[in-house]
Amino acid sequence: MPAPTAPYPARASIRPIRRESLHRPHIQGLRGVAVLLVLLYHTGLGPDSGFIGVDVFFVISGFLITGLLLREHEQTGRISLLSFWARRARRLLPAGSLVLVATCALTWALLPASQWRTVGLDAVAAAGYVLNWRLAGQAVDYLHQGMAPGPLQHFWSLSVEEQFYLFWPLLLLVLLKLRSRAAVIVTGIAVVLLGSLALALTSTGSQSYFTTQHRVWELAAGALCAAVPPGQPRSGRASAGLGWIGLGLLCLTLVLVTPDTKWPGPQTILVIVASMLLVSFGASAFILARRPLTWVGDISYPLYLWHWPLVVLASRDAPLSTRDGLAIVPISIALAFLTSYLLENPLRRLRIVSTARVSIALGLSLMLVSGAAGIALTQAPSLGAPVNPVGAGRPVEVQKSASTLAPSPANALQDLPDLYARDCQTGLTEATVHPCEYDYRAARKGPSVVAVGDSRMAQWLPALQEVARERHWHLTSMTKASCPFTDARRAVTAQQADSCLAWNQSVLRRLLDSPPALVVTSDLDLYVTARDGTPLHGKANQNEMIRGAASRLTQLRRAHISVITLQETPTVQNNPADCVSLHLGHLATCSTPRDRATRNAGVLQAASKLSKVPSLDLTDHICTARQCPAVTGDVLIYRDAYHLTATYAQTLAPFIESGLQQLLTPKLVSELSLSR
Repeated sequence: MPAPTAPYPARASIRPIRRESLHRPHIQGLRGVAVLLVLLYHTGLGPDSGFIGVDVFFVISGFLITGLLLREHEQTGRISLLSFWARRARRLLPAGSLVLVATCALTWALLPASQWRTVGLDAVAAAGYVLNWRLAGQAVDYLHQGMAPGPLQHFWSLSVEEQFYLFWPLLLLVLLKLRSRAAVIVTGIAVVLLGSLALALTSTGSQSYFTTQHRVWELAAGALCAAVPPGQPRSGRASAGLGWIGLGLLCLTLVLVTPDTKWPGPQTILVIVASMLLVSFGASAFILARRPLTWVGDISYPLYLWHWPLVVLASRDAPLSTRDGLAIVPISIALAFLTSYLLENPLRRLRIVSTARVSIALGLSLMLVSGAAGIALTQAPSLGAPVNPVGAGRPVEVQKSASTLAPSPANALQDLPDLYARDCQTGLTEATVHPCEYDYRAARKGPSVVAVGDSRMAQWLPALQEVARERHWHLTSMTKASCPFTDARRAVTAQQADSCLAWNQSVLRRLLDSPPALVVTSDLDLYVTARDGTPLHGKANQNEMIRGAASRLTQLRRAHISVITLQETPTVQNNPADCVSLHLGHLATCSTPRDRATRNAGVLQAASKLSKVPSLDLTDHICTARQCPAVTGDVLIYRDAYHLTATYAQTLAPFIESGLQQLLTPKLVSELSLSR
């Protein structure tokens, strides 16, 4: 089979393509509109729907790249993959690598050490243009939910585009090889568009926001505009009308779309149709072809690169203010201008990178440098570990400062119960029970204890393991992410709500079929529930939570299965590990008032009272009378706002054991080998 392109000379120049119909002022203006929407949205100065600017970019990219490739084939009878990829490398990688390396340096200098590893890994993924897949994995990973977005998160869209640039020329070569007729090209592009659109519309997972297969239809829509036969009219009164309709439709979308809108979804189609009309007929909407929009469009790529790290850095201590936003906009524009005129433009004119192989070699080198910066950041030294961490081994106090901590704030999110490493927790949309068993019995004789609940129950496993090891129990955990032990329906997606109820039924069936000596359960202080499809709020929601939990507890008690609840853990300020990293000399800054941390607690206590089962409250071993500190006894208490670190939970084992001794019946205390 002949190669898709002719053999390339050893020092071939990047093949120039006549650009008389590629460079259109109105498209530069549309680029300016797109980047300004994103910039003003992220800085809090624009509409909440400003994120649609990314979708506009996708359409523009699909249009320009497809037009470039088809025009090359029309002029030369072939498409040079090497030359195309070299142009992309020379256009995108220098500025992208500069921002990646600079962001890694700024992260090391300004952000807490607890974020270094995450940002470093993001940099490695961004350097390889696969960050969208890393973020997609985190979107369905319960442990990463609630994490603050990193300073490189915006590289996800660039990753989608780079992946498009890799496979799209190959697809066009296949279509052109079949038959170089417009109808074949248009049909092939339409098949990709419709297939990807179908995936986007039917997807229920949050990961679809980032994944290439759910986004490529937007780039294909732009490609379709480029592949329209030349005979289509693009001037005159009809064209002018279509251009203004596109602009109006884009403005309408800004009003209709909110951050809660499913994206990509049905309303995304409006943005894409508007962008297609503007790409094809926007020359008639003369406002797009005028400065300053075209000037902003000229620097749109570096402006997109620079603005987001500045937003994250400015909001590291407090939410972004209007004053912060007003400062970020001109600083971002200034950095984008300098990057464009001091790096991008001179590099385009540099003769040494005029050959395809040199451009690709330069691009690969820059990717390696960017990746190395990310790896270096992940290896940066962080806080050392104390020799003898005390944790809850002494009365809780608001520790003033720390020079060593266990775990280090940089490792807080990895300080987990071992059930996660063993893949025992059921996922958000799963219904299958994944039990973890810890058999500490002597000669396989001893009581069986089962821990049931959500991730708040899972956090207690290190403490229960200590008691089980000491008292020779057979301990089993059955936990599911974001799913308490209840028969109440959660106000979440249908898939997640159904899976939670199905998992609950499976767990209940297991407990009734093989009754343990004791069931221990705990969960988050307050979920949003639903009745007849309507979310409940306030007192009605709290009552439904109490009813659902009490129903499960009563079912166990009536089956003569002993059960005890561990009352809800206080919920502290967001990102306690980050706060500790920034305020090691003033740790009181990271404390949360106890009344605020426990304001939603009481559901399990009320449910326990209603179902006549004991409830153990360990709040006094986590908080003082007034404050819930982030650190005590040289141990970091929380890994995030909702969960204890495994290290601290383990130090609470003696208090769980003494609580069980006090609250359980003498017969059960004896059966569990708990001495008074």
